[in-house]
Amino acid sequence: MPRFLVSGKAELAADLAAALRAEGAEAVEVDDVAALPQVCADAGPRAFDGYVQLPAKFTVEGDSAVERVRHYISGGILARFTAVAAVLPSLVPNARITFVTGALPPEVSTEDEATARRALVRVLGHAARADAPDGLRVDVLSPTSSAKEIALTALGRNPRWEALAAADTDESYTDWRAEVLGLISAES
Repeated sequence: MPRFLVSGKAELAADLAAALRAEGAEAVEVDDVAALPQVCADAGPRAFDGYVQLPAKFTVEGDSAVERVRHYISGGILARFTAVAAVLPSLVPNARITFVTGALPPEVSTEDEATARRALVRVLGHAARADAPDGLRVDVLSPTSSAKEIALTALGRNPRWEALAAADTDESYTDWRAEVLGLISAES
């Protein structure tokens, strides 16, 4: 049975853990990222088949948009790096890390800011691959992803492809091929 470590807001972690269990996996939930080093130390090396990092509970502070975004990045996004460093020794070779980005309140969120946050999480993914056991796979999902979508992604099963495979269709091969190839995205 695959075993996953899930961190983030308690309600999000509980929903995801339930979705992972429904797919036949075990889930260890941690709602305080400061507790991750101890949880991983207690679990030992190679204890988890994957790690899902959900948005954590975080209060944005500051009197201006610049101060609020700085606070969010320094206390929110950069805390993700510390958490991943603690988790890496507890992952098996060929593990998967699934990041789910958070969202800032509308008064400070802009498309540029959201793009920058996603880019920082991708940088974290590349750094994790450099330090991790062989074959680490990394996925970055949006905050609008459902618990089931996150669980299937963490398990290495693309929810959109599974929906296509389950559909009873009379499409021609050409239509099917165009649909499947349209789902593929290259990312390095």
